[in-house]
Amino acid sequence: MVESEVGVLQRVLVHRPGRELDWVVPDDLGELLFDEVPWLVAVQREHDQFTAVMADHGVEVCYLGQLLAEALVDPVTRHELTCAALDRVLLGEALYEAVVDYLDGLSSGELAERLIAGVALGEIAQVPRTLVTCSGPDLAFVVNPLPNQQFVRDSGSWIGRGVSVNRLAKPARVREAHQVKAVLRLLGGRPLWPEGSPPAPLEGGDVLVVGQGCVVVGVGERTVAAAAEALAAQLYDQQIARTVIAVLLPKGRPTMHLDTVMTMVDWDTFLVSPLHLRQCQAFRLIPRGGGVGAVAVDDLFSEIARAIGVPGVRVIPIGGDSCAQRREQWSDAANVLALRPGVVIAYDRNVHTNESLNHFGITVLPVASAELSRGRGGPHCLSCPLWRGDDDALL
Repeated sequence: MVESEVGVLQRVLVHRPGRELDWVVPDDLGELLFDEVPWLVAVQREHDQFTAVMADHGVEVCYLGQLLAEALVDPVTRHELTCAALDRVLLGEALYEAVVDYLDGLSSGELAERLIAGVALGEIAQVPRTLVTCSGPDLAFVVNPLPNQQFVRDSGSWIGRGVSVNRLAKPARVREAHQVKAVLRLLGGRPLWPEGSPPAPLEGGDVLVVGQGCVVVGVGERTVAAAAEALAAQLYDQQIARTVIAVLLPKGRPTMHLDTVMTMVDWDTFLVSPLHLRQCQAFRLIPRGGGVGAVAVDDLFSEIARAIGVPGVRVIPIGGDSCAQRREQWSDAANVLALRPGVVIAYDRNVHTNESLNHFGITVLPVASAELSRGRGGPHCLSCPLWRGDDDALL
């Protein structure tokens, strides 16, 4: 149950980055959505610090790889995820069968690791001699790695009592949702979509569960307008939300998700990138004839205040001058994770923003970020809350 972005975080899903990052090479950076070649050992060290901070504050940290291994004990799930990982047409029948035999021989834990880290052609012991196997380099992949799996926020979204298994926009990330779906099924999440997933690209970084039945959805590079409308219709139909607000984002790498522009740090307080928020336009999505209509709103935060029943909300800008704000927003300054109202995890490199948060009475728990930030995702992106308490909610 996740009814807000700032309720006391009790249980969270993460993925500790693994061997999949070692397959990220300079020629593939654009396709794999990285800006630089990551250093795995340092990424893991920084990620371990991130999860340790959560554990030290009483959060139960659940690891995707471990849960995926449990889910793969089920033969049906194992078959589904194996089939989803392989392109039978591109591999050709002979190589496809050889890869299936290889994967069938793995334990559930080994298979979970390979489905995320990928499998190179050279790892298959009995490779049939076909034109397919002779035409590519030895390290051509028969199972593509998923280096973005660490950003678990995007694949699945817990909204109130419902769980949305999302449809990711970029080809390099499509399979991530299949794995998260298996894990969420294991955890007993209530599916939000009757068909299993939204009808168009929708990513969790664009979904903010504000509270009091208010949900804000970003529409831009990764989430399309039709998916935002479909989400609103589901939330209204299932009485999960009373107000859904859509924010049109400028399309681009710095504003790929709503949570690169704004996140919540207290029940009535938002951390925002003002330079980018000024380029956005907000709409209230209202039920209309089985679907939803859109009504433009003049001020996003006034609309949020009205939805959650407070006179106004507090807005904290990311810190520094215009140059510092652009630099820090690029390094996910606005992308923080609230552990409870007024306490957030943030990247240590964003010193101006962290000072600004402290100035406004928000406790910042900084974590190392030299390598984690290379994939363009902050603490909010690296986490998928599974359960938040509402002991301090404005009810």
